[in-house]
Amino acid sequence: MLVHSVILAFFNHPAMLGWLLAAAAPLIIHLLSRRRYRQTQWAAMQYLLAAVRKNSRRIRVEQWLLLAVRTLILVLVACALAEPYLRHAGITLLSGGRTHKVLALDASFSMACKTNDKTRFDRARELAQRIVSESSQGDGFTLVLLASPPRVVVGTPVFERRDFLDELANLRVLDGDADLPATLAKVEEILASARREYARLSREEVFFLTDLGRNTWMPDLRTPAAVGEFRDRSQRLASAATLVVADLGQDGVDNVAVTGLRPLESFVTLARDATLEAELHNFGRQNRERQHVELVVDGRRAGESQVDLPAGESAAVAFPYRFDGPGDHSVEVRATGDSLDVDNHRWLALPAVEHLRVLCVNGKPAGGDFRGATDYLVVALSPGGLTDERSVVRPEIVTERALSETDLDQYDCIFLCNVARFTPSESRLLESYVRGGGGLVIFLGDQVRAESYNSQLAAERDPFDGKPGRPNAARHDGQAKNAIGSQPGLLPAKLVELAPLARDEPYLFNPLGYRHPIVSPFRGRDRAGLLTAPTYEYFRLRPVESASTALAFANGDAAIVETRVGQGHSILVATSADASWTAWPMWPSYVPVAQELVAAAVRGRMEERRVQIGQTLSGAIANHLAETAVTIETPAGDHQSVRVETGDGALRWTFDGVDRSGFYRVDYGPPLVRQELFAANVDTAESDLARVSLDDLRDDVWPGVRFESFDGQVAAEEPTSSIVRRDALHHGLLYAALALMLFETSLASWLGGRAA
Repeated sequence: MLVHSVILAFFNHPAMLGWLLAAAAPLIIHLLSRRRYRQTQWAAMQYLLAAVRKNSRRIRVEQWLLLAVRTLILVLVACALAEPYLRHAGITLLSGGRTHKVLALDASFSMACKTNDKTRFDRARELAQRIVSESSQGDGFTLVLLASPPRVVVGTPVFERRDFLDELANLRVLDGDADLPATLAKVEEILASARREYARLSREEVFFLTDLGRNTWMPDLRTPAAVGEFRDRSQRLASAATLVVADLGQDGVDNVAVTGLRPLESFVTLARDATLEAELHNFGRQNRERQHVELVVDGRRAGESQVDLPAGESAAVAFPYRFDGPGDHSVEVRATGDSLDVDNHRWLALPAVEHLRVLCVNGKPAGGDFRGATDYLVVALSPGGLTDERSVVRPEIVTERALSETDLDQYDCIFLCNVARFTPSESRLLESYVRGGGGLVIFLGDQVRAESYNSQLAAERDPFDGKPGRPNAARHDGQAKNAIGSQPGLLPAKLVELAPLARDEPYLFNPLGYRHPIVSPFRGRDRAGLLTAPTYEYFRLRPVESASTALAFANGDAAIVETRVGQGHSILVATSADASWTAWPMWPSYVPVAQELVAAAVRGRMEERRVQIGQTLSGAIANHLAETAVTIETPAGDHQSVRVETGDGALRWTFDGVDRSGFYRVDYGPPLVRQELFAANVDTAESDLARVSLDDLRDDVWPGVRFESFDGQVAAEEPTSSIVRRDALHHGLLYAALALMLFETSLASWLGGRAA
């Protein structure tokens, strides 16, 4: 039988209880009716009264019964108008049975919202502790964090409460969002496993301790199949277990978040100021005037500003800053003044260099000025000359024969200009460099052998091909190749054929709407020389699926194609870097395009330093440094070692434990001694604190799914045992009043007939 420790009655509209005074109306009418008549003694009536006295007791009881029914009808209607509900203190238990209780705690970062010096997660944890402490002896407990992905903290039922409470005490809110469908799947797995192994647990209860954030409880299910699977699983859970939702959120909570932080320049050097732009968004309904914002660089306050934030809108604030030393710098933007702190910070790991080192490989050396394949390019990259100390880009020139003997890792970008062909060792060297985060730009020319480019740089490669001691799966075993996988080529396009020589009219460029960053600076500057630069010869290219065309020729052929390869970028230019095939090097647009090519090529080394919570940190090291030890220092100060493995054509390490926003420092031990800084930020979709109402939960999220709910805020603050469930009663009272009205009519008719 069902038992509860205490049952307390409450009303949503207690003022309506004033209508209980109307319940006195039948009694008042009865009393007034008695006073309307004056009693007069009449001798003839004495005989009639004597007969009546025999049935007086029965008549009095019948009249009092009618009066009570009529009074109770008015009481029920008045109580229904006040909308009463029952708060059941204590958990509904089955006497004599043992219960498996699954606690699903919402760990998304909206649960870090603080009111009265306690976060929602603190209250959820305290409520979970009380559920455990006040349960019956013999109950088993499992624990899941509602997160993305969900985390099973205790997957097998625990019967020793102290151990389970210790696990609860060590929990903390995460800095990510939550995946409700995946969490339900985990809960279903836990219940199924417990049924097989613990048959003595005859009942199942699943508690969701959550703030009912819309971002979590209105999951973005993109296909009808996903919606159907979600609802089917919810129905299965509800039919097998009692679902209980503890609402720990509050409506109308305002929140401001820093939603973006980026440098406006493609790369940062010590020779010039960098502009750091932060974007803030007001998720609340109130305007925020003069919102204070701070810039912190390497742990020191470096600037502050104020910005007006209208309700529901965004605003940007820019901070100029010049870095005083090379290396990785920690950049943070802080906003203040609301109850959710985690999204008031945005982090950026920004590498700064004294200058960019660019290796230019000359495939056609020649005597005299501007006769070699790289001569025009070097001037475009460093207009002041190779020895100009003020130049941001420092180019160095080598011949193609020296490529295999050069340590490529010391360069930020490599330009290959009219290089004829590549050996397998050179192609592997270049591929390892680019996949590790380097930038590669290739200009073609009359020395280029298309078959060498297509076979060595454009073809898919087995990551183990050519490595001593490794099976050449791609060459000897097609089935093994499919198992291991092959890597896409280094080139963003294959070389098809030479276009016909332009004799009468040159080929001109089509900027394709200036959509790509390489040519976007020319938007609105039609006279800058990009559209009129003449080209006479070029290779027709066939871009790969993952590539994007930055610049085309007017006839539709691709002129500049770009793609990402591993952590780096590869860019292919269909014509030459010198004046042998094109007059572009003499046009004013050549210098800015060359600078933008460098910026696009080195972008990979900056992008890989920024991740979102839940994503994976990764990096690459040279093949000859396989013994290098890699250690990660998390924002909490913990140190974790990671393994270096062969993958993606290079030696790589990965780290999946990004669950807290802030900086992650990577330490490379001997023989390589180096540090790298990564920044992890929250997904600010969770910053919108809009909530799902219980009606929305019942009608839209879980239509037809039975669940119980209670106010987790109240339950967490109750000084007595009160894991509360609310049961609405007003509908039942109205039905009872209607039934009594029908009963009263029938009763009055029957009694009147008897009296007659």
